[in-house]
Amino acid sequence: MTQAWIVRAGRDDTYEDLALNKELVAVGWSATGDLTEATTLAAIRQRVREAYPEVAHKSADSYAIQLLAFRSRMSSGDIVLLLRRNSPDVAVGRITGPYDYRTDLASRICHVRSVSWSRTDLPRASVERELLALPPLTTVYRINQADTVVRLQRLVSDPQHLSGTPVVEAEAATPASPDELSEPFANLQRNLNYARSLATAGQHLALLQVGAFEISDVFRAAWVQSVAALDHWVRQEIRSRMLRLAAQPGAKKPKAFSAFQISLGLVEQVQLGTATLVDALDQQLRDRGHLVYQNPDKIREGFSLVHDVNGFWNRVAKVLTEQSGDGVTFTGAGVQQQLQQIVHRRHKIAHEYDENPDDPAKKREIDAPSATQTIDWIEQVAAAILVVLDTTEATTSA
Repeated sequence: MTQAWIVRAGRDDTYEDLALNKELVAVGWSATGDLTEATTLAAIRQRVREAYPEVAHKSADSYAIQLLAFRSRMSSGDIVLLLRRNSPDVAVGRITGPYDYRTDLASRICHVRSVSWSRTDLPRASVERELLALPPLTTVYRINQADTVVRLQRLVSDPQHLSGTPVVEAEAATPASPDELSEPFANLQRNLNYARSLATAGQHLALLQVGAFEISDVFRAAWVQSVAALDHWVRQEIRSRMLRLAAQPGAKKPKAFSAFQISLGLVEQVQLGTATLVDALDQQLRDRGHLVYQNPDKIREGFSLVHDVNGFWNRVAKVLTEQSGDGVTFTGAGVQQQLQQIVHRRHKIAHEYDENPDDPAKKREIDAPSATQTIDWIEQVAAAILVVLDTTEATTSA
């Protein structure tokens, strides 16, 4: 029976060109070595733990499960969607060969399957339903819905038949994750997919050489949309978690939550019985809706209301490092710096016309790859934040 898979491109900038030009798909975790003789989950898990002793067991198990899927469960004839890093489009094709361990390719690209690509410029909007099901920190994912597999089979057989397909409505997309991601996060994914659709539109308009307006402004709109999506998600995630905490009398609360202030008018409503504590807190949070959560310090302060997290950004960086699978190491300072740069560029676009400081008559350069990478980065940072918030492990780092 034909299966369908989603594979996320690695952060190595050489990977995408290699995958498309040499017709292959690959995953990281190269330190495990050749897995040709490792045919079981136990065998691969042992390899992973030997290769990555510093990684938490939960992450190591995730590596092993994904490697087993890539090494053994993918089959010739299966459909694969490749989420491209340097384009908002998706590549789609069929697996054409067994697992192979190669040492003749770029650094850290060793675990390989050969692919016959049917199309490398499929708009994400055409497969939004499938992509919303992909957990944001997962590299290899099997699509389980039989009707979706049939739909993708038709797409591979006739790569043009989905041209012009409208974006799937939000209600039709059902995000899925082993950790049951929150409703605010599902909304974030939908908003980021809208930003990706803008980037896709800009890329296709550029190919048509439309001269009626500056095409690069479409990429700027995608950039601004992605930062707005992050800001909105942080607010909604904090609100959702604070209301859940307020509904649990006697449960241990974070220090900042216990110190949170609501107006005396709302306190009086609670005392009179005309409002519950949850209602009063919800109203107070709505009254604070003007707050902006874009700066890393503000994001950290906001989430301190729902979790006593020590070393917040260091822990986010640790999650990103462990989940990357491609040998890239992140630091808390590095994650904050990259987020600050994204937000700074957003402000330049929104408030200064994105003026090029070296040539004020022109705007700074922007393109589909940079917009796509920004959108993907925001999604992965948000997913890593969720992992941190949903664990109780404490750290002592700053």
